[in-house]
Amino acid sequence: MIKIIAILSTLFVNLFSAITLIATSSKNLKNRFYLGLFFFNSFILFVGHFLSFNEYWNAFKYYDFIFLASLLAFYPLYYLYIYSAFNFKIVPVKWLYHFIPSILIAVLMFIITTASSWESYLIYMNNNLYNTELIDTKSKILAYLYKGSRGFHMIQIIVYNFLTIRFILKAKTSMNDSFSNLDTYQLRYFYIATISFILLMSIPGFYVTYIGRTPLNTNGMLLFYVCLLFTFLYLILTIIGLIQVPSTESIDTESENNEIQNQELKDVEKKLKKYFSKEKPWLNPNLNIWDVAQEIGTNRSYISKVVNENIGCNFNKFVNNYRIKEAKKILIKKPEIPITEISELSGFGSLNSFIRTFKESENCTPTKFKRTKS
Repeated sequence: MIKIIAILSTLFVNLFSAITLIATSSKNLKNRFYLGLFFFNSFILFVGHFLSFNEYWNAFKYYDFIFLASLLAFYPLYYLYIYSAFNFKIVPVKWLYHFIPSILIAVLMFIITTASSWESYLIYMNNNLYNTELIDTKSKILAYLYKGSRGFHMIQIIVYNFLTIRFILKAKTSMNDSFSNLDTYQLRYFYIATISFILLMSIPGFYVTYIGRTPLNTNGMLLFYVCLLFTFLYLILTIIGLIQVPSTESIDTESENNEIQNQELKDVEKKLKKYFSKEKPWLNPNLNIWDVAQEIGTNRSYISKVVNENIGCNFNKFVNNYRIKEAKKILIKKPEIPITEISELSGFGSLNSFIRTFKESENCTPTKFKRTKS
């Protein structure tokens, strides 16, 4: 009974999350669609666990190849979701190779299960769940294929964790180089949730994959606690997926031509500083690098290069420096104005962003700064 409750709770969360995210996805919220696909794949995976642990082996024999396909598609789909969360361009052909192992294993398992007798499959499943002896060739082939899939999945956990963390660090840099108001995209929560999910899902996931089904089948409470942890993580990931807003512009800079002469850099820098001094674009809380590029007649890679190399910071910090200067002027000249209003007047997207940025720049809060100047 406890095995049924444990797996059904995770099944329900996965199915509910998949339906909710896919139903609320749109052209501007593609990340929800890809996260929904991830949850649906996880739902398929746990359907397999439900059938195998509760010994519905008549059905599982024809589902086994789907189960293994979903197992090996788990981390590639999560990586695909992370990619979409930053509005990177997803080219189907380029992503296909991530799913080749999943497809190949599924085809092999389908062929072997179809060619195997019911007796051989029973021997294989009893070995799988109760560690009984394998006594015929077909059951041994099935067992080797399953164990090989588990081994490959453990490699995937390590590889995709590395790829995901590396990509997030790259995307974080690109976001700082492109947007002046990062709070819009709920990135602080997204980074925390993503890293937490990677660690908390991967460590027990690696352990469960390594030990196989036998210990989980013979210890109902272990299975319950593992499912409980996964259910909690899936719920957190669903909430973050619904909150997080992907970039309105693609921040993929790999295809951009960054070749530019020093004189051109100086010209762009001159135009950039003149534009900021005269037009005060930082007063727009949603200012981004593409808006600035359009206004001064250049492209985002040139501005990014000027800000990073010539000025020595990222675009986010460059814009916020102007906002801080504006805020300090108001705090000194008009100390009676509420901090919330000063935040808006100086171009910050939120009060929290204003206080955090001000403290990083001045080593004190706006309120304390106002008291020292009054």
